[in-house]
Amino acid sequence: MMMFDKILVPLDGSPLAQAILPYVMAVAKGAHSHVILFHVVETDLDHEVPEQKTYADETTERIRPLAENYLAGVADQLRKAGIDVETKVVRGRAAAQIVEQAEQEKVGLIAMSTHGRSGLARWVMGSGVNKILRACDQPVLLVRPRDEGASGKAEGRLSKVIVPLDGSKAAEAAIPFAEELSKALGLEAILVQVIGVETTVQFAPMAPDSWPVPGDILKRLDVVASGYLTGLAKQLKDRGLTVQWEVLRGAPGPRIVEFAKETPDSLVVMTTHGRSGFRRWVMGSVTDAVVRQTGEPVLVVPHRA
Repeated sequence: MMMFDKILVPLDGSPLAQAILPYVMAVAKGAHSHVILFHVVETDLDHEVPEQKTYADETTERIRPLAENYLAGVADQLRKAGIDVETKVVRGRAAAQIVEQAEQEKVGLIAMSTHGRSGLARWVMGSGVNKILRACDQPVLLVRPRDEGASGKAEGRLSKVIVPLDGSKAAEAAIPFAEELSKALGLEAILVQVIGVETTVQFAPMAPDSWPVPGDILKRLDVVASGYLTGLAKQLKDRGLTVQWEVLRGAPGPRIVEFAKETPDSLVVMTTHGRSGFRRWVMGSVTDAVVRQTGEPVLVVPHRA
């Protein structure tokens, strides 16, 4: 079974949320995926109170046909592109329903935009996306709309997949997903490792202080990282992939963002856990920065996946 045989795509009816669709189409075509377009009717009411439950039921029944018609229109666009697709509308809390639906359908991928209308704007890139990644076993494909007044690219052109690594087995958990996408979509893989040029020490109760890493230490780290990436690249080449690697210097988040911007039509694949500092910055400043600032799609792989 392919990793991405089923893709769950939460949509809220806004053009911003639909910015993920070009990339869903690209993956679905390459991986021959079945796509589930998913809408959650959210009601901020206490369903234990009879009056509020009645109102919530009435609101849901009023919104449901509108949501179904909306999803049907989107589904028609995907079917014209030769994609197998179905639609579902449910009621509840968006993040919880996404996790539950992903588990029930045994999907291989959840794909969503980082911005949308109402609820979507609250839960993506906020507590909601963290809840999804902590609760589900599936990787999550995120994209930030380049233009908040448009739905994104007409086509999700992808030519390269970038895999940030730190030398740990946890970070390497992203590699099988990157490999699967590389084979399905014909992408070139780029393995990258960022070497920090500064070291920070906390002298309690004083604020942390930073110093430049000595040049000879940077050279040694560069040699170690180069050997590490060369070994991984050879393994992937032996399995039929086109691979290159890069050792980068700087702060992990900004440097990965910069590299992704320098590599157009790229997809970043990274895990939620890694070694030491990596564990701190993935799901925090680094993943947040990469998703928010590159404008390129980012596939975030939970550690359980």
